[in-house]
Amino acid sequence: MNLQRIKSGVVDPGYRFPKPTLFINVSTPERKKTYLLNWLSARPLWINQVDIRPPLKFLSPQMWRDFLNTIDTDPLPSTKTVSTKLAVRDILGEAIINSAQGLAGAPQEIMWRGMQGNPPLQFMWSLLWELYELNFRYELYVLDQALVPNRWTVSDSNKEWLTCQSLLYDIFPGACGLVMWSESLPCHSHELGLCATDVPTSLPYISKFCQLLSMWPGAPAHLQSPVELKGRDDTEV
Repeated sequence: MNLQRIKSGVVDPGYRFPKPTLFINVSTPERKKTYLLNWLSARPLWINQVDIRPPLKFLSPQMWRDFLNTIDTDPLPSTKTVSTKLAVRDILGEAIINSAQGLAGAPQEIMWRGMQGNPPLQFMWSLLWELYELNFRYELYVLDQALVPNRWTVSDSNKEWLTCQSLLYDIFPGACGLVMWSESLPCHSHELGLCATDVPTSLPYISKFCQLLSMWPGAPAHLQSPVELKGRDDTEV
């Protein structure tokens, strides 16, 4: 990695959504349940806020960990130890903090999308898949805005941002936005988009992805060429 090419301050280093590894590297079942309850309580409000009225800053992994551990709604003492929790409250807002109270008054089993348990394996697969997808989609969105900002400028004279938005949406199945409200864990190849194991299914998404990357400064020239199948068995591009 060439550190001289890295520019600080271009993209906010925070995470719009919790890193999936936060839910994996948990020491006890009770702690994992607390994490899950807090995230599922905050999920609808936070996803809506990120999509419609995103804050100026986002949370670091440690901030997300503090939130998932449950932040006390009582006034916090003014110490260095709780400064991070205060910052979390400022970013997420009182409504989300108040909705996420961990095991306090929580049901015995967690329910989400018709799945229940403490938690079942399918439940965790679905939740982790959604977090990986959300993080990737919004990171790609922010990178595109940072690298080609003029194309994303919204004005009466510039309609190119609509083209950028459509191209970004076309990279993912559904082509209707970055937010996922009710998608279940993908069961069929056509639902996997870029990750589809058969090339003909993934090719349209790969083509749109390459088209987006081709507009970035310094992008290789071959990205501007259409992606086509090669070979008789349609397994190469």
